Amino acid sequence: MVKETQKRLDVVPSQRPSVISAPTPVIADPPTVIDVPHPHAAPSPLVEPQPDPAVPRSAGTRRAVWVGLAAGLVLAVAAGGSVYAAEQRAQRAETEALAAGQRVDEHVLAAARDAVAERSADVVVAQAAYQSSRAAATSAAQATVDHANATLAAVPNAGEAPRAALAGASGAVGAALTAPDVSLRSLRTLVAGVAAPEKAAVDAQAAWQAAENARIAAEQAAAAAAAQAAAARSVAKAPARSTAPRSTTQKSTAGTAPVAPSGASIPSGGKVCTSSGSGAGESSVSAIGSAINAYRASLGLSQLSVSRSGSLVSHSITMANAGGIWHSGGDNIVACVSNGSASSMVSAWSRSAGHDAQMRRTDVSSMSVGGASLNGWLYGAVRFS
Repeated sequence: MVKETQKRLDVVPSQRPSVISAPTPVIADPPTVIDVPHPHAAPSPLVEPQPDPAVPRSAGTRRAVWVGLAAGLVLAVAAGGSVYAAEQRAQRAETEALAAGQRVDEHVLAAARDAVAERSADVVVAQAAYQSSRAAATSAAQATVDHANATLAAVPNAGEAPRAALAGASGAVGAALTAPDVSLRSLRTLVAGVAAPEKAAVDAQAAWQAAENARIAAEQAAAAAAAQAAAARSVAKAPARSTAPRSTTQKSTAGTAPVAPSGASIPSGGKVCTSSGSGAGESSVSAIGSAINAYRASLGLSQLSVSRSGSLVSHSITMANAGGIWHSGGDNIVACVSNGSASSMVSAWSRSAGHDAQMRRTDVSSMSVGGASLNGWLYGAVRFS
């Protein structure tokens, strides 16, 4: 700047003008004021002007100013761009965060819906399984009650205590079937509790039957021995010319059963039908069963299934050969008729209150029958179950 000022001073004219014009102002440089001398004043000595350090005058200074302004503008623009870019990045980050949060929310909501759906499906499956288990348990319980009732009918001689225990256990299951709030565990426990008293009742009936069979066998053996002894005595007392003993059968005159002949093998308490004999054979058991069912039908009662019982057939043959009737312990009713008619036998039973009650039973579904015939007589024995 000093050199440029000196150059300007070197070209100053030798004569001083009366008025020295001020230099043209430059942008950003303040105008320089030059004193104009009075025309009559003495000339001033030529002195080199000193530059004002506060006022730049050169083009380099102006360029520096412009460069500084431009640099500042650039820096301002750059700073503004940086701020804008930072704001854009922040906005994008915020948008991405919102989108990520929304995706997480959607994922959580979808997972929750899936969990609810799975729980609902599990509830449906569990409910269906429960209903199936309850239906199976109910069916098994009803079958248990039916079987227990059939057992009760088949063990009439089991004794009061075993029969009462079985009836109580079966009744508890029946009551549970009608209860609205009984649990499956309670129902199954009650069903399981029927097995023991049912077995006890069956075992008691079997023990009674074994004892009864032994008693009957002993009585029959004693009767056979007595008959043989009587026959031997008859033979010993008969005349030598006699080839056969006379029949000692006495006829009833008022429709009562004939009196048993001397030496007949009929147990005490039995009823005499005719003279003893031999050669009795099995009769058709279906005829006796059909006659009983016909009688029940006339009363509006259900039909019973009919089956042949070998033990009752054997007992009927024994009664026919002995010429009388008695209970064997394995039957409910026995009878004999002279005309060999099954319908006459049922008619005779119907005229006895005890026998008629057996034929009218509604707690049974079947009957076992045995029958035999000898000399026109029909003998029968029936057991209801």
